[in-house]
Amino acid sequence: MPVEAAIPPSTRPDIVMSWRRSTLSGVDPGMSPRIDVTLDFDHDSRLLRSAMPVLEELGQEITGAGLCLLLADRDGRVVRSVIDNSLFARRIEDLGIVSGARFAEDSVGTSSLGTPLETRRGVVVNGPEHYLERLRRLSCYGSPIIHPATGRVEGILDMTVEDERADPLFIPFVDRAVREIERRLFVGSKVSQQRLVAAFQDTVAPSHAAVAAIGMDMLLHNNVAANLLGSTDYVLLREIASELRPGERRTINVELACGEPAQVTAESIPASEGGAIFVVVPQLPDAGPVPRGAHVRAAPPRLSVEISEAATLGGPVAVCGEAGSGRSTVAHEVAGVAAVWLDACEILQLGETRWVKRLTEVASTAASAIVVEHVDSLPESTVPALTRLLEDGDGPRLILTSRPLEDLPPAVAALVARCPGRIEIPPLRRRRLEFGAIARRMLSKLDGTGELTPNALAALSAADWPGNLSELAGVLRTASQTATGGRIDRRDLPARFQHTGRATHLGGRERAERQAIIDALSNASGNKVHAARELGISRSTLYARMKALGIQS
Repeated sequence: MPVEAAIPPSTRPDIVMSWRRSTLSGVDPGMSPRIDVTLDFDHDSRLLRSAMPVLEELGQEITGAGLCLLLADRDGRVVRSVIDNSLFARRIEDLGIVSGARFAEDSVGTSSLGTPLETRRGVVVNGPEHYLERLRRLSCYGSPIIHPATGRVEGILDMTVEDERADPLFIPFVDRAVREIERRLFVGSKVSQQRLVAAFQDTVAPSHAAVAAIGMDMLLHNNVAANLLGSTDYVLLREIASELRPGERRTINVELACGEPAQVTAESIPASEGGAIFVVVPQLPDAGPVPRGAHVRAAPPRLSVEISEAATLGGPVAVCGEAGSGRSTVAHEVAGVAAVWLDACEILQLGETRWVKRLTEVASTAASAIVVEHVDSLPESTVPALTRLLEDGDGPRLILTSRPLEDLPPAVAALVARCPGRIEIPPLRRRRLEFGAIARRMLSKLDGTGELTPNALAALSAADWPGNLSELAGVLRTASQTATGGRIDRRDLPARFQHTGRATHLGGRERAERQAIIDALSNASGNKVHAARELGISRSTLYARMKALGIQS
């Protein structure tokens, strides 16, 4: 059946509107379910902890009744099922209803798991009312689980039967269970919130410091924080919190959204579900709190100290980093405007003899510095010419740019290692705490008015950025052209950034593990056997961790 011909077999408004949304999402009723299955959901989430005692009790009550209970998270992904017999369980699994399967409307159309997420109320979906033909032998009732303290939908509880219509008694049965899960959610969160509130009240800080407490579902701040911190600053603070171990205290220098440098002292509060206390002290001398939106002197980039030291001290310098990480920009700052630039990639066009002759000619001039880019592309036969220049202290200063030292051929690595000065530029994926400041500087260079919303900043900072700063610049350039009012929201970003998945919510240790696996796969050119050997784990363990950490194979 063509998508445009889909007509709901019901006049109920919830079903009619759901079918319209399903059609607009491009779901084809006649196809097998396009069910996105992943096992990287949180197996110890607050929702699961609150719901498990209730599900166990309900499991006893439905024994022998031919019923299926499904618990889905706020993304419509099945996280637990209770089915009263194995034959029914196999039939349910054959339909793609398994743990980790996502049943949001944009994936499978109208269903009792996805539609309540849209309506925020319980919905009965009888057999023919399912958008996918394959699901029409089932009838269901799903009700949203809404956190009493935050008003946020935490998940869906569903009861399913193989029949043309759902039993009207499903509604009170499921709703009663939902109320009990919500009560347990509230009690659990209340204890953790109380711990965070107590820590906030006990925090002693200077009068000019911003103090904030950030938990899973709460935010507390003093008056200084209200004036000093913007919404994107809280994205940065949450990023810092995700990297803290329980009870850990850490001090970090950051740049705030207003452009002011600040020192952040962050402390994780045990048993508060990831909550943390932040004391933010502005670092501009003799300056009080700067209101959001005020224009002040921007804090220097994190690498500025190393760059200025290299420029001042003199001598050969190697600038190492991944492609797109800003090697040429840093080399320009170190070498100055009078430097002569050569590119090792031009050897393919000029030939080794002509290129070395050109290097020698430039070295005999009065040039203050010579920048040789992409020395990782040097043929081994040309390395001695550069080595002689490095050892000759009377000629122009030599600045080399290359890939990271560990990625270089032995002869080139030895050349780079001879440079007394070396600036290692970290890849963008390892600069998450600087990400907001980097993005703001890029946007100011594009048009001077662009601004990232917190949702957009969170989505971008969670990405891997294999193209580093060059890739980010291209994304921001495109997004700024389509954004309205100068504010770039998540919907203005390319599609690959609009669904960030589990990687957005990983803690610091999980992110470190994720990055180690990505680096090992890169070093092994994607060969999982070699990557597993480098990591010291089995191949099956590698596959399991890749799936759990959201790493694409």
